[in-house]
Amino acid sequence: MERRFDHRGFTQVELVVVIAIAGLLAAVAMPRFVGRDAFDSRGFHDQATGVVRYAQKTAIAWRRQIFVCVGATTITAGVAAGCGTPIPDPTARAATPQPLIAGPAPSGVTLSPIGNFSFDGMGRPSPNAAMTITLNSTIAGDPARQIVIEAETGYVHP
Repeated sequence: MERRFDHRGFTQVELVVVIAIAGLLAAVAMPRFVGRDAFDSRGFHDQATGVVRYAQKTAIAWRRQIFVCVGATTITAGVAAGCGTPIPDPTARAATPQPLIAGPAPSGVTLSPIGNFSFDGMGRPSPNAAMTITLNSTIAGDPARQIVIEAETGYVHP
């Protein structure tokens, strides 16, 4: 009578290979999840782009001039020069209107050039010239990002 062995489970070699692959993945992927600085920088860029786009769309909807104020670490939009009267944030759920603002920027991220510009009631930037807001980063592996405002149309894009 022939004896049959029912082999179940993994061999030792298979287990060692799986553990080695898991260790390699952990060594490569973990720093991406632990280091949040570059992730926060990208999030701030997206938020700042949203503020500029919303300012342009508000200028068109309200058919009036809307100002965008760029500071070293913030971007805000308002109805008066200097953004003293900010546009309310449409996503805020507070009882009192919250200002529409992107900032403060994460540590290591700054904006340039610092200054103000506006969109007219047609959504065109004033002064009527292409503008670029640059987000400079000193975070390792994090590139400088830009927000570009096109002349004539006011199209806002990264």
